[in-house]
This record gives sequence, structure tokens and C-alpha cells, in this order.
Amino acid sequence: MTKNKIKEVAYRHLVEKGYERTTLSSIAKEVGIKTPSIYAFYKSKEDLFIAVYKDLLQDNHRHIKSSIDNLSNGTVKEKLYQILKAICDYHLSEPEKTAAYMKFTFFLPPTLNDEVRKTFSEIEDMLSQMLKGIFSEGIRQGVLKNQPIDDLIASFLCLMDGIFLELLYHSQEEKFKRRVEQTWSIYWNGIYND
Repeated sequence: MTKNKIKEVAYRHLVEKGYERTTLSSIAKEVGIKTPSIYAFYKSKEDLFIAVYKDLLQDNHRHIKSSIDNLSNGTVKEKLYQILKAICDYHLSEPEKTAAYMKFTFFLPPTLNDEVRKTFSEIEDMLSQMLKGIFSEGIRQGVLKNQPIDDLIASFLCLMDGIFLELLYHSQEEKFKRRVEQTWSIYWNGIYND
């Protein structure tokens, strides 16, 4: 209970104040414990931050995975599109978590960059495994052009990154959704084996 409460309060402080201005003492005070008690659960402020960051990424991944699980009998095209749609839906419906994700990913002290990259890579690897299955299925069925799976995964991850940046640049939801549809159409035509 205390461990989760520490993470919950830390998340709020990190979002509101940023990493540099968040202190373990302010977190401990709000939780109702003494600062040294945090060390029973987390080795350091960095360790606590990484735990909060990992939770945020896993929440996003769970959302994507559950939307794909609901399409277990879908076509390859439907599954790939559903991943993009799930990401868009998640970020549109969770603006606070999206803002936190941005802050945690792009506005950190350089000393945390390696750990953040490592944590991000772990989650990306889980998504890559999911994509590997979908792309392999598509090639086996002859729906997709026979290309190296790693290339297909890399291109899809870059597509996801681009769509995420579009979301940040376009505050109008309709314009953003139109861009996603346009981009998806071009992407699918590039990998589809017609």
C-alpha cells in the first residue's frame, strides 16, 4: 500500500514540478512518512522515477494489447490499424498521462537518459514481439510483401512515433485524425502485397 502511494504521489509531483524540483522529502511528507522510509521501497530518487515511468509505459502498452486481443480473429490490416487507433485513442483520452509521458521522456537530466532508454526499450520489445507475430502472419498469408520482419517492425514503430508527434503539433482532434487516416493509407499501400 505505502509503495503504491509513494509512486502515486511521486507521479503527481513529477508532472507538476518536473524531475529536478521534485524532492523525496516533499513526497514523503504528502504520503505521511519520513523521508528515509522511501528507501525501504526505492534505492534512490532515480529508482523511484524509473518505477513511475515504467508504470506509465506499461499502462500504454496494456491499452494497446487489450485492443489487439479484442481483434484476435481480425485481419492483418485490422490488427495493425487497431494498434495505431489504440495509441491515438489512449493519448486523446489521457491528456494528463500524455503530458507526463512527454515530460518524462524529453525533459530529463542527462544522467537519466540511459535508464529511460533502457526502460523504453523493454516496453518497445514487447510491442515488437506483438508486431512480429502480425507481420509474420501477413507474409505467410501473402497479404504483405515478403520483406524482412525487422524492417517492417522498424517502419511501423517510426509510423507510431510520427503519429505521436502529429498529436503534439495539432490540437484540433479532427485534423489530427484526418492526418492519421492519410498516413495509414499510404503506409498500408506500401506494405500490402497487391
